[in-house]
Amino acid sequence: MDKTQTGLAGEYYALAQLTQRGLVATLTLGNTKGVDILVTNQDLNKLYKVEVKTSSTKPGRAKLFGDGMFLSWTMSKKHEEVVDSNLVYCFIKLKDVAELPQFFLVPSKDVAEYVRWQHQYWLSTNESRMDSNMRQFRIPLEDPKGYEGNWSLLEE
Repeated sequence: MDKTQTGLAGEYYALAQLTQRGLVATLTLGNTKGVDILVTNQDLNKLYKVEVKTSSTKPGRAKLFGDGMFLSWTMSKKHEEVVDSNLVYCFIKLKDVAELPQFFLVPSKDVAEYVRWQHQYWLSTNESRMDSNMRQFRIPLEDPKGYEGNWSLLEE
């Protein structure tokens, strides 16, 4: 599956999960910068923006996590500054086609803080590294912050 298909699969999985939870959700079809799905919680009369990031890569290992295993998604420099109380990132880890993926819902504030910190840490560990626009968002497999299945973010 190529990068575009991976991204679309993630968006459709997220859309299905949101709809199954009784939320009104619609894909933006690329017309809204930085937002893949608009979600309305009709009980709260509140609109949320969801940006979906999808990965099909195997877990990695990093000293950053005490040499533990983690899942990772590619981000960019702009994600260091995106903080919006109505924006939720839905990080999706695709599995085998016969299995549902894992869904990790993270507030934009947490993403911005981590992406900024992680990039500075990465630069500081090797002075020959050159700055770039590439960033990473990682979640340890043990998920200490409880992001997996954190659909309650869309009920606040």
